[in-house]
Amino acid sequence: MLNNRLFLILRRQYSKNAISSLVQIQLPKIPIDQFVMEKWDKWEDKVAIECGSSGKRITYKELRHRTKSLGVALAQLGFKKKTALLAMPNCPEFPLALLGALQAGMTISTANPFSATDKLEFFIADADVNCVLTTPEYLDNIQHAVKGSKIAVMCTGTTIQEGVISFEQLSNIPDPYEELLPTSEEKMNQLALLPYSRGTTGQAKGVRLHHGNITANLQQISHPEVNVLLETTDKHQDVVPAVLPFSNIYGITVLVLRSLKMGAKILSLPKFRSENFLCMLASNKNIVLQGDPTLMNFLANDDRVTPELLKGVRVITSFGVPSNPNDLKKLAEKARCTLLQAYGMTEASPLLTLPSTDSTDRLTIGQPLPGTLGKVVDLESGDVLPSGERGELCFKGPQVMESYHNNPKATENALDSEGWLRTGDIGYTDEEGNFFILGRMDEDQSQRVSDKDKVEFTSNNINTMQDMYESFSGIETK
Repeated sequence: MLNNRLFLILRRQYSKNAISSLVQIQLPKIPIDQFVMEKWDKWEDKVAIECGSSGKRITYKELRHRTKSLGVALAQLGFKKKTALLAMPNCPEFPLALLGALQAGMTISTANPFSATDKLEFFIADADVNCVLTTPEYLDNIQHAVKGSKIAVMCTGTTIQEGVISFEQLSNIPDPYEELLPTSEEKMNQLALLPYSRGTTGQAKGVRLHHGNITANLQQISHPEVNVLLETTDKHQDVVPAVLPFSNIYGITVLVLRSLKMGAKILSLPKFRSENFLCMLASNKNIVLQGDPTLMNFLANDDRVTPELLKGVRVITSFGVPSNPNDLKKLAEKARCTLLQAYGMTEASPLLTLPSTDSTDRLTIGQPLPGTLGKVVDLESGDVLPSGERGELCFKGPQVMESYHNNPKATENALDSEGWLRTGDIGYTDEEGNFFILGRMDEDQSQRVSDKDKVEFTSNNINTMQDMYESFSGIETK
């Protein structure tokens, strides 16, 4: 492993003040499902995902068979190259549905299953959805949203209503006929994911992400200097509590796909209940905890979260808006583990920057991932700014979206002619090439950053944990 100082130098390359990485990675040229599942034979008896509420478990061996079965069934039903909407909570069936639909060559969109009917109808119409996969507790809401259409509804559980297709039957074919599945080449040419994001402003927009975008991001965050997950062995398996909702891009890429690629055990929570979550922390070890500032606030300030409770936690990473520095300071005193802040957005699959795993600066969001360019630009002129100057953060890399779905004007506002993604976030870089975020573009003006700015920045997006789960809908609110 490179020492940290050398790695920072390697990651810091300037070209017209844009910061890039000299660390080279080879971009995968295979579909998401194949890339994620390529080592599963080594972990057949390991648990892939376990429900933190019901205790239901699926092993890697079972998950491989059931995803193949579901993929074959969907292809046989004529859904190859169609669009599936996953309207599911955090449950063991979600990764099964995700990977099964990808094996069938489908495009996957996601939505909060308990969204208002008009929101579901918008997602369904805008994404041109052909089938919806859901769970029994949300079936009525989904059926109301698709009423009068020819959209197929598939539901988990053993008791299925008339007119609803059994998810259990589709995913449990004894000997699925693989020849019905599309080839890798066919899938690589198919849009993979269509999550929805508000972007910098305005109405929710579909984000067009191809297989190559997602596999590139998975490869980037697997680089040894930024990777926080250890690959499973006979004697070790990381445990990943699923606190972020699976239906947003952080849940899909970071929690589901990366965890399964590394052979980790995912602990799913359909809804956040502090008692269940605290029990997870107490009863597991080798925990890699990934959340947002809401979770950091909870861990830092809830008296039930003690150093003893956190002794099984190996890494904590915060995503989304920057966490309150006071929360991070309190949490660092409680948890004797690696504590990092990462940065990204739906439009980037989602991750753009990560600190190295041995970083001790809790305020930085790190440097651009391998293969990623980053810069800070003046809000008025668009000129690239030197370190210490405040402006809009912009990034470019293989993980950046193709475009917004059916929205060329929004695409033009978000992506320039050279493929640079405007984030709408205000920040700056230091002389080491580390990025820092200060807020949203409409909240700041471009000026030199002072030490006072660094200390006094606080996130104004802290809500209760339950609020996060009641409001998530696959839309990044940032």
